[in-house]
Amino acid sequence: MSTAMSIPSSPQATLIGSIAILLWSILALFTTQAGLVPPLLLLTLTFGVATILFFCVYLAKGEIKASWQGTPKSAIAMGGLGFFCYHFCYFYAFQHAPPVEAGLIAYLWPLLIVLMAGMTKGNYLYWTHLVGAIVAFIGTAIMLQSKAPLSDSNNIEVHWTGYAAAFACALLWSSYSVANRRYQHVPSSSVLWYCLITTILAGISHFAMETTPDTLSSSTWVAILGLGLGPVGVAFFCWDFGVKRGNLSLLGVLSYTAPALSTAWLGLFTEAELTQGQIIACLFITFGALFASFMPNKKPETKMPQT
Repeated sequence: MSTAMSIPSSPQATLIGSIAILLWSILALFTTQAGLVPPLLLLTLTFGVATILFFCVYLAKGEIKASWQGTPKSAIAMGGLGFFCYHFCYFYAFQHAPPVEAGLIAYLWPLLIVLMAGMTKGNYLYWTHLVGAIVAFIGTAIMLQSKAPLSDSNNIEVHWTGYAAAFACALLWSSYSVANRRYQHVPSSSVLWYCLITTILAGISHFAMETTPDTLSSSTWVAILGLGLGPVGVAFFCWDFGVKRGNLSLLGVLSYTAPALSTAWLGLFTEAELTQGQIIACLFITFGALFASFMPNKKPETKMPQT
């Protein structure tokens, strides 16, 4: 069975992909600064900003029509639904669980990328993957165990819904990133259509399910603009370009710095005080995911003839 020729990894694409990781490390900080804006409204506004940004850029470059024609509708559906579901869970998690814990759980996605990629055709799941996964999940357990007084049952119940949403984030984004590798030949300008679909879905859902606040503070609008231009704007173009054209394994390794960076920004610029348990959990998760990226020496593989 013939297959499309894969595109060789580009160091420049890998560098561009790493910019997304840096931008995503401030996603938790901006989300916290956005306050209690209903999650679907926050989705609508931030992705609306990103859509306008990408539309203006590609309109100026004269690539709107070519991008629409060159992007399979299946890719648009996957990207739009992936963006929508991931960010709804992300914003929900940060409104229903402490930000440090929610961020650390959500940043299990680099580890899950390694595990999922190891189970795809032509790849292998090594013992290092499994050991790394165990270490990272031990870190998650340490973090949850060290949290909240057991006497406050109401808070615990609310926090667990946030924790579940955060884990859904990790599962959704890792699944999307691995599946997106199939669309190597789709232009990265396709993120415009992903953002547009997300904005439409979020807007419809917001008016159907949420109450629109009367006013938003100036600091909230700054956070919304920051999210739309950075972590949910330029970052998506960088990541899309990086996972399609760059070294996915190296990007996975670099992604393991995101939990530590995200936790550091929250500790420095918010009122969240990092506990010893959170710091230990962060180290476990980061080390476990990093260890999972190491692969033992492989025996030379025999290439199978293509038909």
